[in-house]
Amino acid sequence: MKEITLYGAGGHAFAAVELIRSLGAFKPVQILDDAPSVASILNVDVKNSQGVSIASIENICITIGNNLIRKTIASKLKANFPSFMHKSAVLYPSVTLGEGVMVHPNVTLDADVRVGDFCIINNNASIAHNVIVGSFSHVAIQTAIAGGVTIGEGAFIAAGSVVLPNIKIGKWATVGAGAVVTKDVPDHAVVFGSPARIVRFNNKL
Repeated sequence: MKEITLYGAGGHAFAAVELIRSLGAFKPVQILDDAPSVASILNVDVKNSQGVSIASIENICITIGNNLIRKTIASKLKANFPSFMHKSAVLYPSVTLGEGVMVHPNVTLDADVRVGDFCIINNNASIAHNVIVGSFSHVAIQTAIAGGVTIGEGAFIAAGSVVLPNIKIGKWATVGAGAVVTKDVPDHAVVFGSPARIVRFNNKL
């Protein structure tokens, strides 16, 4: 069994530890954090990242739910970033995953779904055929993404939302919980409601 270090000691680390353990190929041996507030998570020691020689670590899983912070951390690290798929997830043979992807329980990824690097596909998300999920995106629990949708880099599709066929979700956009997206969402837009409407724009990167 290979050792793996997790980076990020927030709530997502709990789910990541359990997911990695359930698969058996890797053993979480430590969790690094830039400002740790707990001593351990699920019996895995949490350490301040400033006191660890990160360059010597072979395998890392970035366990940070915030998309922008996850991208920032990934850009600073040089390691092997395995992807993890829960045993209950259904991935069609034509699905492709980038590095550092986490696919949680009861996810369905249909034919020709393409998931970029460092994405989170959370519990019970359903992503239909020919969908592109940009790197550093987070598709949250109980979401339904219809066929032909494109999700831009860093987008957040919140819990229980629905995206209709062939819609384009812009880079670093946010789809609010329970929203029904019936038309394209611009880059950096924040949308809520059914049908989803723009309520504001995130700060552009």
